[in-house]
Amino acid sequence: MELFCHEHVEPDSSSKPVRAFRDAVLIRDSRVCRNLLSSERPSFKPGTEPTDEQRYVRPILTGWMLQVCEDQKCEEEVFPLAVHYLDRYMSQNAVHRCRLQLLGCVCMFLASKLRESVPLSAAKLCVYTDHAVSVPEILQWEVMLVSRLDWDLAVVLPSDFLESLLETLPLSAEDSASVRRHALSYIALSSTELKFSGQAPSAVACSCVTAAVVRLDVLKSQYSTDGLLQLLRDVLDTDLVSLRSCLSSLEDTIRHMLPSPPEQHLTL
Repeated sequence: MELFCHEHVEPDSSSKPVRAFRDAVLIRDSRVCRNLLSSERPSFKPGTEPTDEQRYVRPILTGWMLQVCEDQKCEEEVFPLAVHYLDRYMSQNAVHRCRLQLLGCVCMFLASKLRESVPLSAAKLCVYTDHAVSVPEILQWEVMLVSRLDWDLAVVLPSDFLESLLETLPLSAEDSASVRRHALSYIALSSTELKFSGQAPSAVACSCVTAAVVRLDVLKSQYSTDGLLQLLRDVLDTDLVSLRSCLSSLEDTIRHMLPSPPEQHLTL
């Protein structure tokens, strides 16, 4: 048996993380999607009443967390995972507003350990708070957070479905890269909105891929927006009504946050 490594490291890129090669066998195996679907769950159960902090302070906090993750060039999965921890904790525990930035730091600190090749340091996170938060506080709250989350940290994210969905679409390599990049941006955008916390990650993934394909104007002659949703729905075997609702919410969010030309509206 021959073991072949597909990773390629540039001579001057020793400080850059090396991502695993896309394994087409795993992407095309339906068992992978089935396992993800059986393990996925929203950040909090649908129908759960949001707290005041989630309604009014969460947008400011998640916006700051996104800026930190972007500034540190974190992997795309770090920010959505950090927000997942944030929502789960805040849906079950009251947090004084003066401690919300500390909680955001701890969520990013923990998420980077699971999804980042080089995790964020506690000291670096303190700098982003202008030293309003200390390293001992982050380390102390880290233990508290994992305890309150019952050590259930390896959760399914919308980006985990991305490769399986893209493999289904007849896209060129260039178009696939563009759709992936836009979809990841929409996933991050959806994480800043509380209304998506009650959605299944698979529904968010399908909506983000569909929005990316439509706004990039690829596959226009082959699929309508609703046709794309049905195609992706067949891959994940999810509820089409929920997908349409999620896409409609995403459309409103994108239109509000990322205005586009009139001809690029998403219509079902």
